[in-house]
Amino acid sequence: MSGSPSVPGARPLLLLDVDGVLLVVRAAWDDDLEADDEPSLHPDAGTWLAELAAAFDLVWATTWEHLANRVIAPALGLPPLPAIEFDMDRRAPTAKLPSVIAWVGDRPCAWIDDDLQHDADTWAAGRTVPTLLVHADMTIGMERHHVDRLLAWAREVTGR
Repeated sequence: MSGSPSVPGARPLLLLDVDGVLLVVRAAWDDDLEADDEPSLHPDAGTWLAELAAAFDLVWATTWEHLANRVIAPALGLPPLPAIEFDMDRRAPTAKLPSVIAWVGDRPCAWIDDDLQHDADTWAAGRTVPTLLVHADMTIGMERHHVDRLLAWAREVTGR
C-alpha cells in the first residue's frame, strides 16, 4: 500500500466510499427488500463528482478498491482514481481507518462514508492538518448538501 505524500499547497484529498454513498439502496436494509429496491447510483453523482474533482484529488476509499475503477468510474464518467487497499481483518470500530491513516499521511483530506464511527471522529479531530468527515446515510447516500459542504470546505482549506 502506498501512501500519499505531503505536498505544500496541494489540493486536499477526497476519500470516496461506494456502498452507502454512491451506490445506495433506497430502502432500509432488512430481509423484506423488494426486487425494485436494487442498489442504484444517484443520477447526479457523476456531475457532483466532476464538480468535486475541480477542488479535490479524488481517491477511492471503498472495499471495492480497484474494482471501483472498472465498474463505478466508467458509469460516472470518471477517470481511474487511486484506490486505498484495505486490511479488513483489523478490528477497529471503523474498519477502514488504519489503512486510511497510512494512506493519507499528513495531507488535508475529506472523507465521505456511511460507516464512520467514533474512532474516525477522534482521529479527524486530532489531526494537525484540515480534515473533514462527512457521514452519509446508507439509504440515501451522497446528497447535494454534502457536495456543497465539501466544496465550501475545500475553498476554506485552499483559500481558492
